[in-house]
Amino acid sequence: MPSAGCLQRFQSYLPAGSQRVLCFHDMTSAGGIDRHALTARIDRLLAGGDLTTDSPEAGLGNPHYRELLKTRALESLATTRTYVSRTTIAAIVVSTALMIVSAVVLIACVCQVTLPFPTSQLPLMRANTAAGFLLAAGSLLLRCLTARPQQAIRFIAQVLAVLLLLFAGAALWQEAFHNAAWLEIFLAALAPQPGLHNPSGLHPMVAIGFILCGLALLLLDRRSKKESHLAEYLAISLIFLSAIPLLGYLYNVAAMTQMVYATSIPGLSAIAFLLFGIALLMSRPHRRLMAIITRHAPGGQMLRRSLPQMLVLLVALHWLADWGARHGFYDRTSVPPLLTLIDGVLVLFIFWRTAGKVDREYGARLQSAAELAEATALLIAVSDNTNDPIFVKDHQGRLIFANPAYLRQLGLTWQEAKHRSSGELFACEEDAVRIDRDDARIMSGGVSETLEQTVQLPGDIATFQTTKAPWFDQHRRVMGVVGIATDISERKRAEDSLRQRELELERTIAQRTALLRELANHMETIREEEKRAIARELHDNMGASLTALSMHLEGVYKILPENEHWQQRQAQMQTLLSSLVATTRRIQVELRPNTLELFGLKAAILEQLEDFGRRTEIVCKSSLPDEDITVDHKIEIAVYRMLQEILNNVSKHAQATQVDLILDIDEDRLALTVRDNGVGMSQQRFENTTTHGLRGLHERATYLGGKVRFGGGEGKGTTVVIELPVLEQAPADGPKA
Repeated sequence: MPSAGCLQRFQSYLPAGSQRVLCFHDMTSAGGIDRHALTARIDRLLAGGDLTTDSPEAGLGNPHYRELLKTRALESLATTRTYVSRTTIAAIVVSTALMIVSAVVLIACVCQVTLPFPTSQLPLMRANTAAGFLLAAGSLLLRCLTARPQQAIRFIAQVLAVLLLLFAGAALWQEAFHNAAWLEIFLAALAPQPGLHNPSGLHPMVAIGFILCGLALLLLDRRSKKESHLAEYLAISLIFLSAIPLLGYLYNVAAMTQMVYATSIPGLSAIAFLLFGIALLMSRPHRRLMAIITRHAPGGQMLRRSLPQMLVLLVALHWLADWGARHGFYDRTSVPPLLTLIDGVLVLFIFWRTAGKVDREYGARLQSAAELAEATALLIAVSDNTNDPIFVKDHQGRLIFANPAYLRQLGLTWQEAKHRSSGELFACEEDAVRIDRDDARIMSGGVSETLEQTVQLPGDIATFQTTKAPWFDQHRRVMGVVGIATDISERKRAEDSLRQRELELERTIAQRTALLRELANHMETIREEEKRAIARELHDNMGASLTALSMHLEGVYKILPENEHWQQRQAQMQTLLSSLVATTRRIQVELRPNTLELFGLKAAILEQLEDFGRRTEIVCKSSLPDEDITVDHKIEIAVYRMLQEILNNVSKHAQATQVDLILDIDEDRLALTVRDNGVGMSQQRFENTTTHGLRGLHERATYLGGKVRFGGGEGKGTTVVIELPVLEQAPADGPKA
């Protein structure tokens, strides 16, 4: 994006063919087009290729160069409008001053008031002359006060101009036919004292000057067929006419002050005509002649700097030369060569000085051009030699800049891609709509974004990581969007391949986990079958043997002697045999819980809690469902074994006095919660996978698709929550014992 400093340096580089874009002095005025209209015109010229330039950047349609052109034109417009407004204000000031002076002179003439001016040196204007200037200055002031006068104001100004023409025409008629001056009769009637008489007569050249003033005022805003303004030429004629008596007064030449008439033109009237002619020109500074001076261009700058100096110095030096001749410092014959020498030196000095200023400005412009060329060359080198596509679009989404990498991606030349929209650049309509939507969002939001965009290119589908930013001008208005893209197609393909492999790995892990779970379930089933077989062997063989041994011992007890020693031996054998029977029965129950197989999970849990409380003297409380629990036998065995492990850990490590058990079951989930009030465990102990008891709980729950959660803390007891999915009731493997 071009900087504000770069954008301010384009007007100097405009070739001759494009100067018509900047010749907007005839377009900019109080009633002309505004800044936005000029901007729109420049945009149309640039976009349509109607702007002729020899610059290679312009030939390529470089957006930086185009913005440079437009910004420099707008800046020149702003400077010119400043000069225009100042010139118009000066015209208003001059007109106001003339009205005040004319009113003072007219009142003084009517009231016979002597003004404090040396009339011998500067003859005053008469009453009729003051009235004429009052009409002329009033009309011009009305035309200058408003940018676009209303119809009523314009009509009043034209009426005053017509009155001025009638007044001047009547004065010439009076002079030609020697009739009484009607204005003098009217002023005499207004005199405060009867008999007072105002000076009579109006100089014919003054009347002609008023006619020129009236015609210029009437034709002030009218153009001829050749687009020229007659009012300008009338104002210049008035200035030259007023300069003749002024030079006469300056050089004491009576013929020039009288101008083929018996009396001299009042000096104040000549000055007033000179000022009024200048005010006429300044009132419309945008017109052709004055625009040359007010325009922000080398010609206008040179005229503003040199013309006033040259005129003042010429008049001053000529007067000094004449004054020296009149006072006898040198002969009159020496005046012409002396004036020639003075004029030559003066012109040489002024033009040499002006040429020096122009050279300095030209050098500054060359330096700016060199800096801009260096910056442009660096930008072009970066743009052309990078493999990342770079592009610029205007606010309508049309491509106005693209580097070679972007054009290679599109498979187009710059002439084919220039000023094309996204719909014309991309084959897929969905891609174009998505790109335009992103561009519009970025331009409206005013914030840059980094996007991933996949588009259909002529060769293949490509994915780009694109950073887009709004393109602002120096007034922070959004001009379009600037973007730079990086082709990440290979990386996206690698990511997609890696993602596919991750999915395959996850499926493989899931399959292996399912196999391991089936294997674990199978091993658990085999282990339960072995326990059931061992319990059956204990019941059938060991139980029968112990029963037979007890019966044989009963026969032995009968033949033992009755002494005390043998009686003690008998009691010991009976106790040992009872303990052996009880141990065998407990091992048999632990290996094969008959209550679980005969009466279900609910009864088995209650029996286990009662046996645990009887053995450990720990208070056990339970909350079980009211209805019967019907779940798969594998779930029943798992819950029973996990409860065994939890109660075993409580008896060994918890140092608890109470255990609470809650069993919840719904359609698809079974939850067992066991909570004690013991010493608890730390979080590190919960996460320790080397503990066989905790690891066994996790493994059992994981095999069945469930999970185990631990809660509590040191000194807060321990809570174990087991959640298992409810499986459908499986058919029994055989008849229950």
